[in-house]
Amino acid sequence: MSVLLAASFAAMPGAGSALAEDMPIVIVCTNSALADFTVNVLGDELGDKAGVEYIMPAGVCPSHFDTSPSDVSTISSADIVISLGWEPWLSDLLESSDNDDVSEIECIGFGEWNYPEGAEKHIDKIASGLSEFNADWEDIVTSNAENYTGRIEAAYEAARLQVMSLGLDGTKVIAIEWYEVFLEGLGFQVAASYGPPEGLSTADIFDVTEACGDPDVAMVVDNFQSTIDFGAELAFDYAKAHVVLSNFPGAIPGRYTYLENMEYNIEELVNGATTYRSTQKEISDLESEVSSLEFQRLALISAIAVLSALLVISAIIARRKAR
Repeated sequence: MSVLLAASFAAMPGAGSALAEDMPIVIVCTNSALADFTVNVLGDELGDKAGVEYIMPAGVCPSHFDTSPSDVSTISSADIVISLGWEPWLSDLLESSDNDDVSEIECIGFGEWNYPEGAEKHIDKIASGLSEFNADWEDIVTSNAENYTGRIEAAYEAARLQVMSLGLDGTKVIAIEWYEVFLEGLGFQVAASYGPPEGLSTADIFDVTEACGDPDVAMVVDNFQSTIDFGAELAFDYAKAHVVLSNFPGAIPGRYTYLENMEYNIEELVNGATTYRSTQKEISDLESEVSSLEFQRLALISAIAVLSALLVISAIIARRKAR
């Protein structure tokens, strides 16, 4: 709304360049994670100077996203576009928008952003890109970036301590490859990982399936934005917990920021691991109970056999005495 109002005033006679300079900068991110990073890097100090929005719905994989005419319109009004740098649809979108003046910030080659070191690379790139766009912002965005990465590191460390305190560190898991570093940093042991299910070869499937047969493997960790059928079937076949995490904030209702999304992912992991451990204990207790009952049954049969033999012997002795 503020952009529309500023544009209306700028169109009025005598509005001049002063109002044009006050118009908020439009920042368009390709996904919700980058948008949250950007909002936190701008902070309250620059929140009124730049508006942030994103294109791709949080529940969609970047590789499978199909753009729409409204996305062209969004890009056409952007002053800055922030991307991962590998979205297959972005170049066509930029070309269709005819926005030749847009500045691009590409967070390319930084790997996953779901653990602190990966997130920090993306956040630092955004901060440096915004500083290049407007040198007056440098001190603010640099300070905000440091504070935000500190909060992410603290949340992750608290989660790692929680996993340890619950005795879940070392728990074996099978996971889609995008969460491998995230999981190992929390203390889980990744017994095997797999790529996008649609690209798995027969050999890949065999290796993952064989690893899942390990009785110490507690769960299969999947990604919400990918096809989860493979992981679900694997978990079902081997009686493992199936845990589905999200790469992007906003895909899970009520989890709209990066930190809220991380909190959700950790809750799901802890619940999955504790549920599996509890289930295994119940199974072990039942097996022990069955074993005990079987022992009692065999002992009773043996006792009856012995008693029967004694009765026969007693009867024989009684008959002999009667003669």
